[in-house]
Amino acid sequence: MAEAAAENKRGIKLTTVRGIEIRIDYSWFIVFALVLLSLSAGYFPQAYPNQPVQVYWLTGFLATLLFFLSVITHELAHSLMAIRSGIHIPEITLFIFGGMARLSEDARDPKTEFKIAIVGPLTSFALAAVFGLIYYALRGIQPSIVVELFGYLSWINVALGIFNLLPGYPLDGGRVLRAIWWWKTGSVVDATRVASDWGKGLAIALMVLGGLQIFAGNLIGGVWIILIGLFLRGIAEASYQEVALRKTLEGARANDVMIRDVVTASPDMSLKRAISDRFLRYGYRGFPVTDDDQVVGLISLDNVKGLSEEEQEKKTVGQVMEPLNGAMTLKEETPVSEALRRSAQNRSSHFLVMRDGRMVGMVTYTGMLRYMEVRRALA
Repeated sequence: MAEAAAENKRGIKLTTVRGIEIRIDYSWFIVFALVLLSLSAGYFPQAYPNQPVQVYWLTGFLATLLFFLSVITHELAHSLMAIRSGIHIPEITLFIFGGMARLSEDARDPKTEFKIAIVGPLTSFALAAVFGLIYYALRGIQPSIVVELFGYLSWINVALGIFNLLPGYPLDGGRVLRAIWWWKTGSVVDATRVASDWGKGLAIALMVLGGLQIFAGNLIGGVWIILIGLFLRGIAEASYQEVALRKTLEGARANDVMIRDVVTASPDMSLKRAISDRFLRYGYRGFPVTDDDQVVGLISLDNVKGLSEEEQEKKTVGQVMEPLNGAMTLKEETPVSEALRRSAQNRSSHFLVMRDGRMVGMVTYTGMLRYMEVRRALA
């Protein structure tokens, strides 16, 4: 799957490929353990019985590792195609439901959308062919459990490619459907709505299938399918809302959506006071930090969460704030669509609107949502 998102980074960084961070979300270790257990205690003992337990666990570990390398390769294919199309890819994350490449922006035309979407499943099928060739080449030469290892990898990559081709957003098949509908109608919003509706329908079908699995006695498998359905449904709806937001905000500038009477914090204010007098009192997730009416930085919930009460009393806003930089500033005439793109790319939900070096307002993601709601209501 390839998807635009803007949540905070979490998990463990593995490596960087072509400027793309590859990260592991903590939830990924759960599914890694489940796949390892199912292969080592179920699949390989049944396929090649009467072997030492250590052999099954070693083979299961190698198969699990190569499976997730296949998932990374699938997502890298999306990412490299997106980069060729001029779209920045900050990271790929492995998490409990698989992998996801985070696009900083959507494709600019249906042809680009189609290419980015289809290359993932094609890569999975190519990997399946490679593993399949190794499988047939080793038959009768190597021990059968080695042959079964490559047979499993060939089968699982075919399954990965087919599943991702299902026509429901945000799966690759849903993105292909969106590209075709976009090309047919010329409207990315209508295309996203159709693909999102198909995605929600697919999610409901998966949840029904999961329920039937539970009634048939397969509790773990059924619950897993239901969770996947719930995840896909949530992403499908959120993806449509994001595209609708961008379309609604076309033509809007930063000074149309900015907060003009901005509440600020001072750098020498204690964090405890900032929490009580700013975050809890006003409900905002971030505040500009000013010294003698000059903006020196921005403090957000991410800077203060997780700190003990003792740290909150001893530390000041100036010690934990993010210093002022160009990534957190906008001009009054900056299109809101640009602010949304930068929000996704830099994982920021607050921007300071500057004029001649002085702050005249602040744009927040929540504020853009409220503006969108009003515009859609009036329309």
